[in-house]
Amino acid sequence: MGWLDKPLGRAVMAREEEALARALDGRPPFPDALCVAPQSYGPIFSLLAQHCHRLHGLAPAAGNALEGDPGTTTRPRRLVWGLPESLPYHSRQLDLVVLIHCLEFSHSPYAILAEAERVLVPNGRLLGLVFNPYSWFGLARLLRRAEGRGPWSGWFHGKGSIRRMVDSTGLVFEGAHYCFWHPPIDHAGLLQALRFLEPLSRGSRLPLGGIGCYQARKEEPGMTLLGPAFRAELNGVPGRRVAASPLGRVA
Repeated sequence: MGWLDKPLGRAVMAREEEALARALDGRPPFPDALCVAPQSYGPIFSLLAQHCHRLHGLAPAAGNALEGDPGTTTRPRRLVWGLPESLPYHSRQLDLVVLIHCLEFSHSPYAILAEAERVLVPNGRLLGLVFNPYSWFGLARLLRRAEGRGPWSGWFHGKGSIRRMVDSTGLVFEGAHYCFWHPPIDHAGLLQALRFLEPLSRGSRLPLGGIGCYQARKEEPGMTLLGPAFRAELNGVPGRRVAASPLGRVA
């Protein structure tokens, strides 16, 4: 039995499904999307399929310690096996890329994000899930990493680390939110009893949850984002105008 098949693994997947649902809520459907995740993440594949017209699934072929038995979970039709560091997709092909715990179990996390940037279309979106080192999960990893199983064998990344990696690829980091604020106890009854902590933590900006959901986008080259003053002037709305300066040196 894999780690994801145990009560804690199932609870983690349930919280992550809720986190992704919040991140996608209100967005129009994506034409072409990719989810890189273990095959056991059937519910998340199904969730993403509702938010895009065509969903590709890629299961990491090596080194992902979160793998579990898919059991009765329906595998996505477009699931393939491959390496997140070398995605089998054309450049500028995908509108959305979702990375589920890929960075923690790779020796080249920068390469994974660089590949995500390559396959995204201009203004495409990146969503990712990582375990947070500044949480109960981070403490449990320090105590249990010798086990070499489940998330404890991975290398956790905090918000600052994720931001540096994202920025290095040319993507624009948009922020992160967190879930799973209670200790990672592998007991179904205790996990259910501690669920009251999740709603209490949603209004907090503290990056202390066990699981982080980060977001980034790929900016279109040459595109200028207009501020409120410029948009008001273009629309003919009265208000404060911004003085124009000639090209070249400004005193």
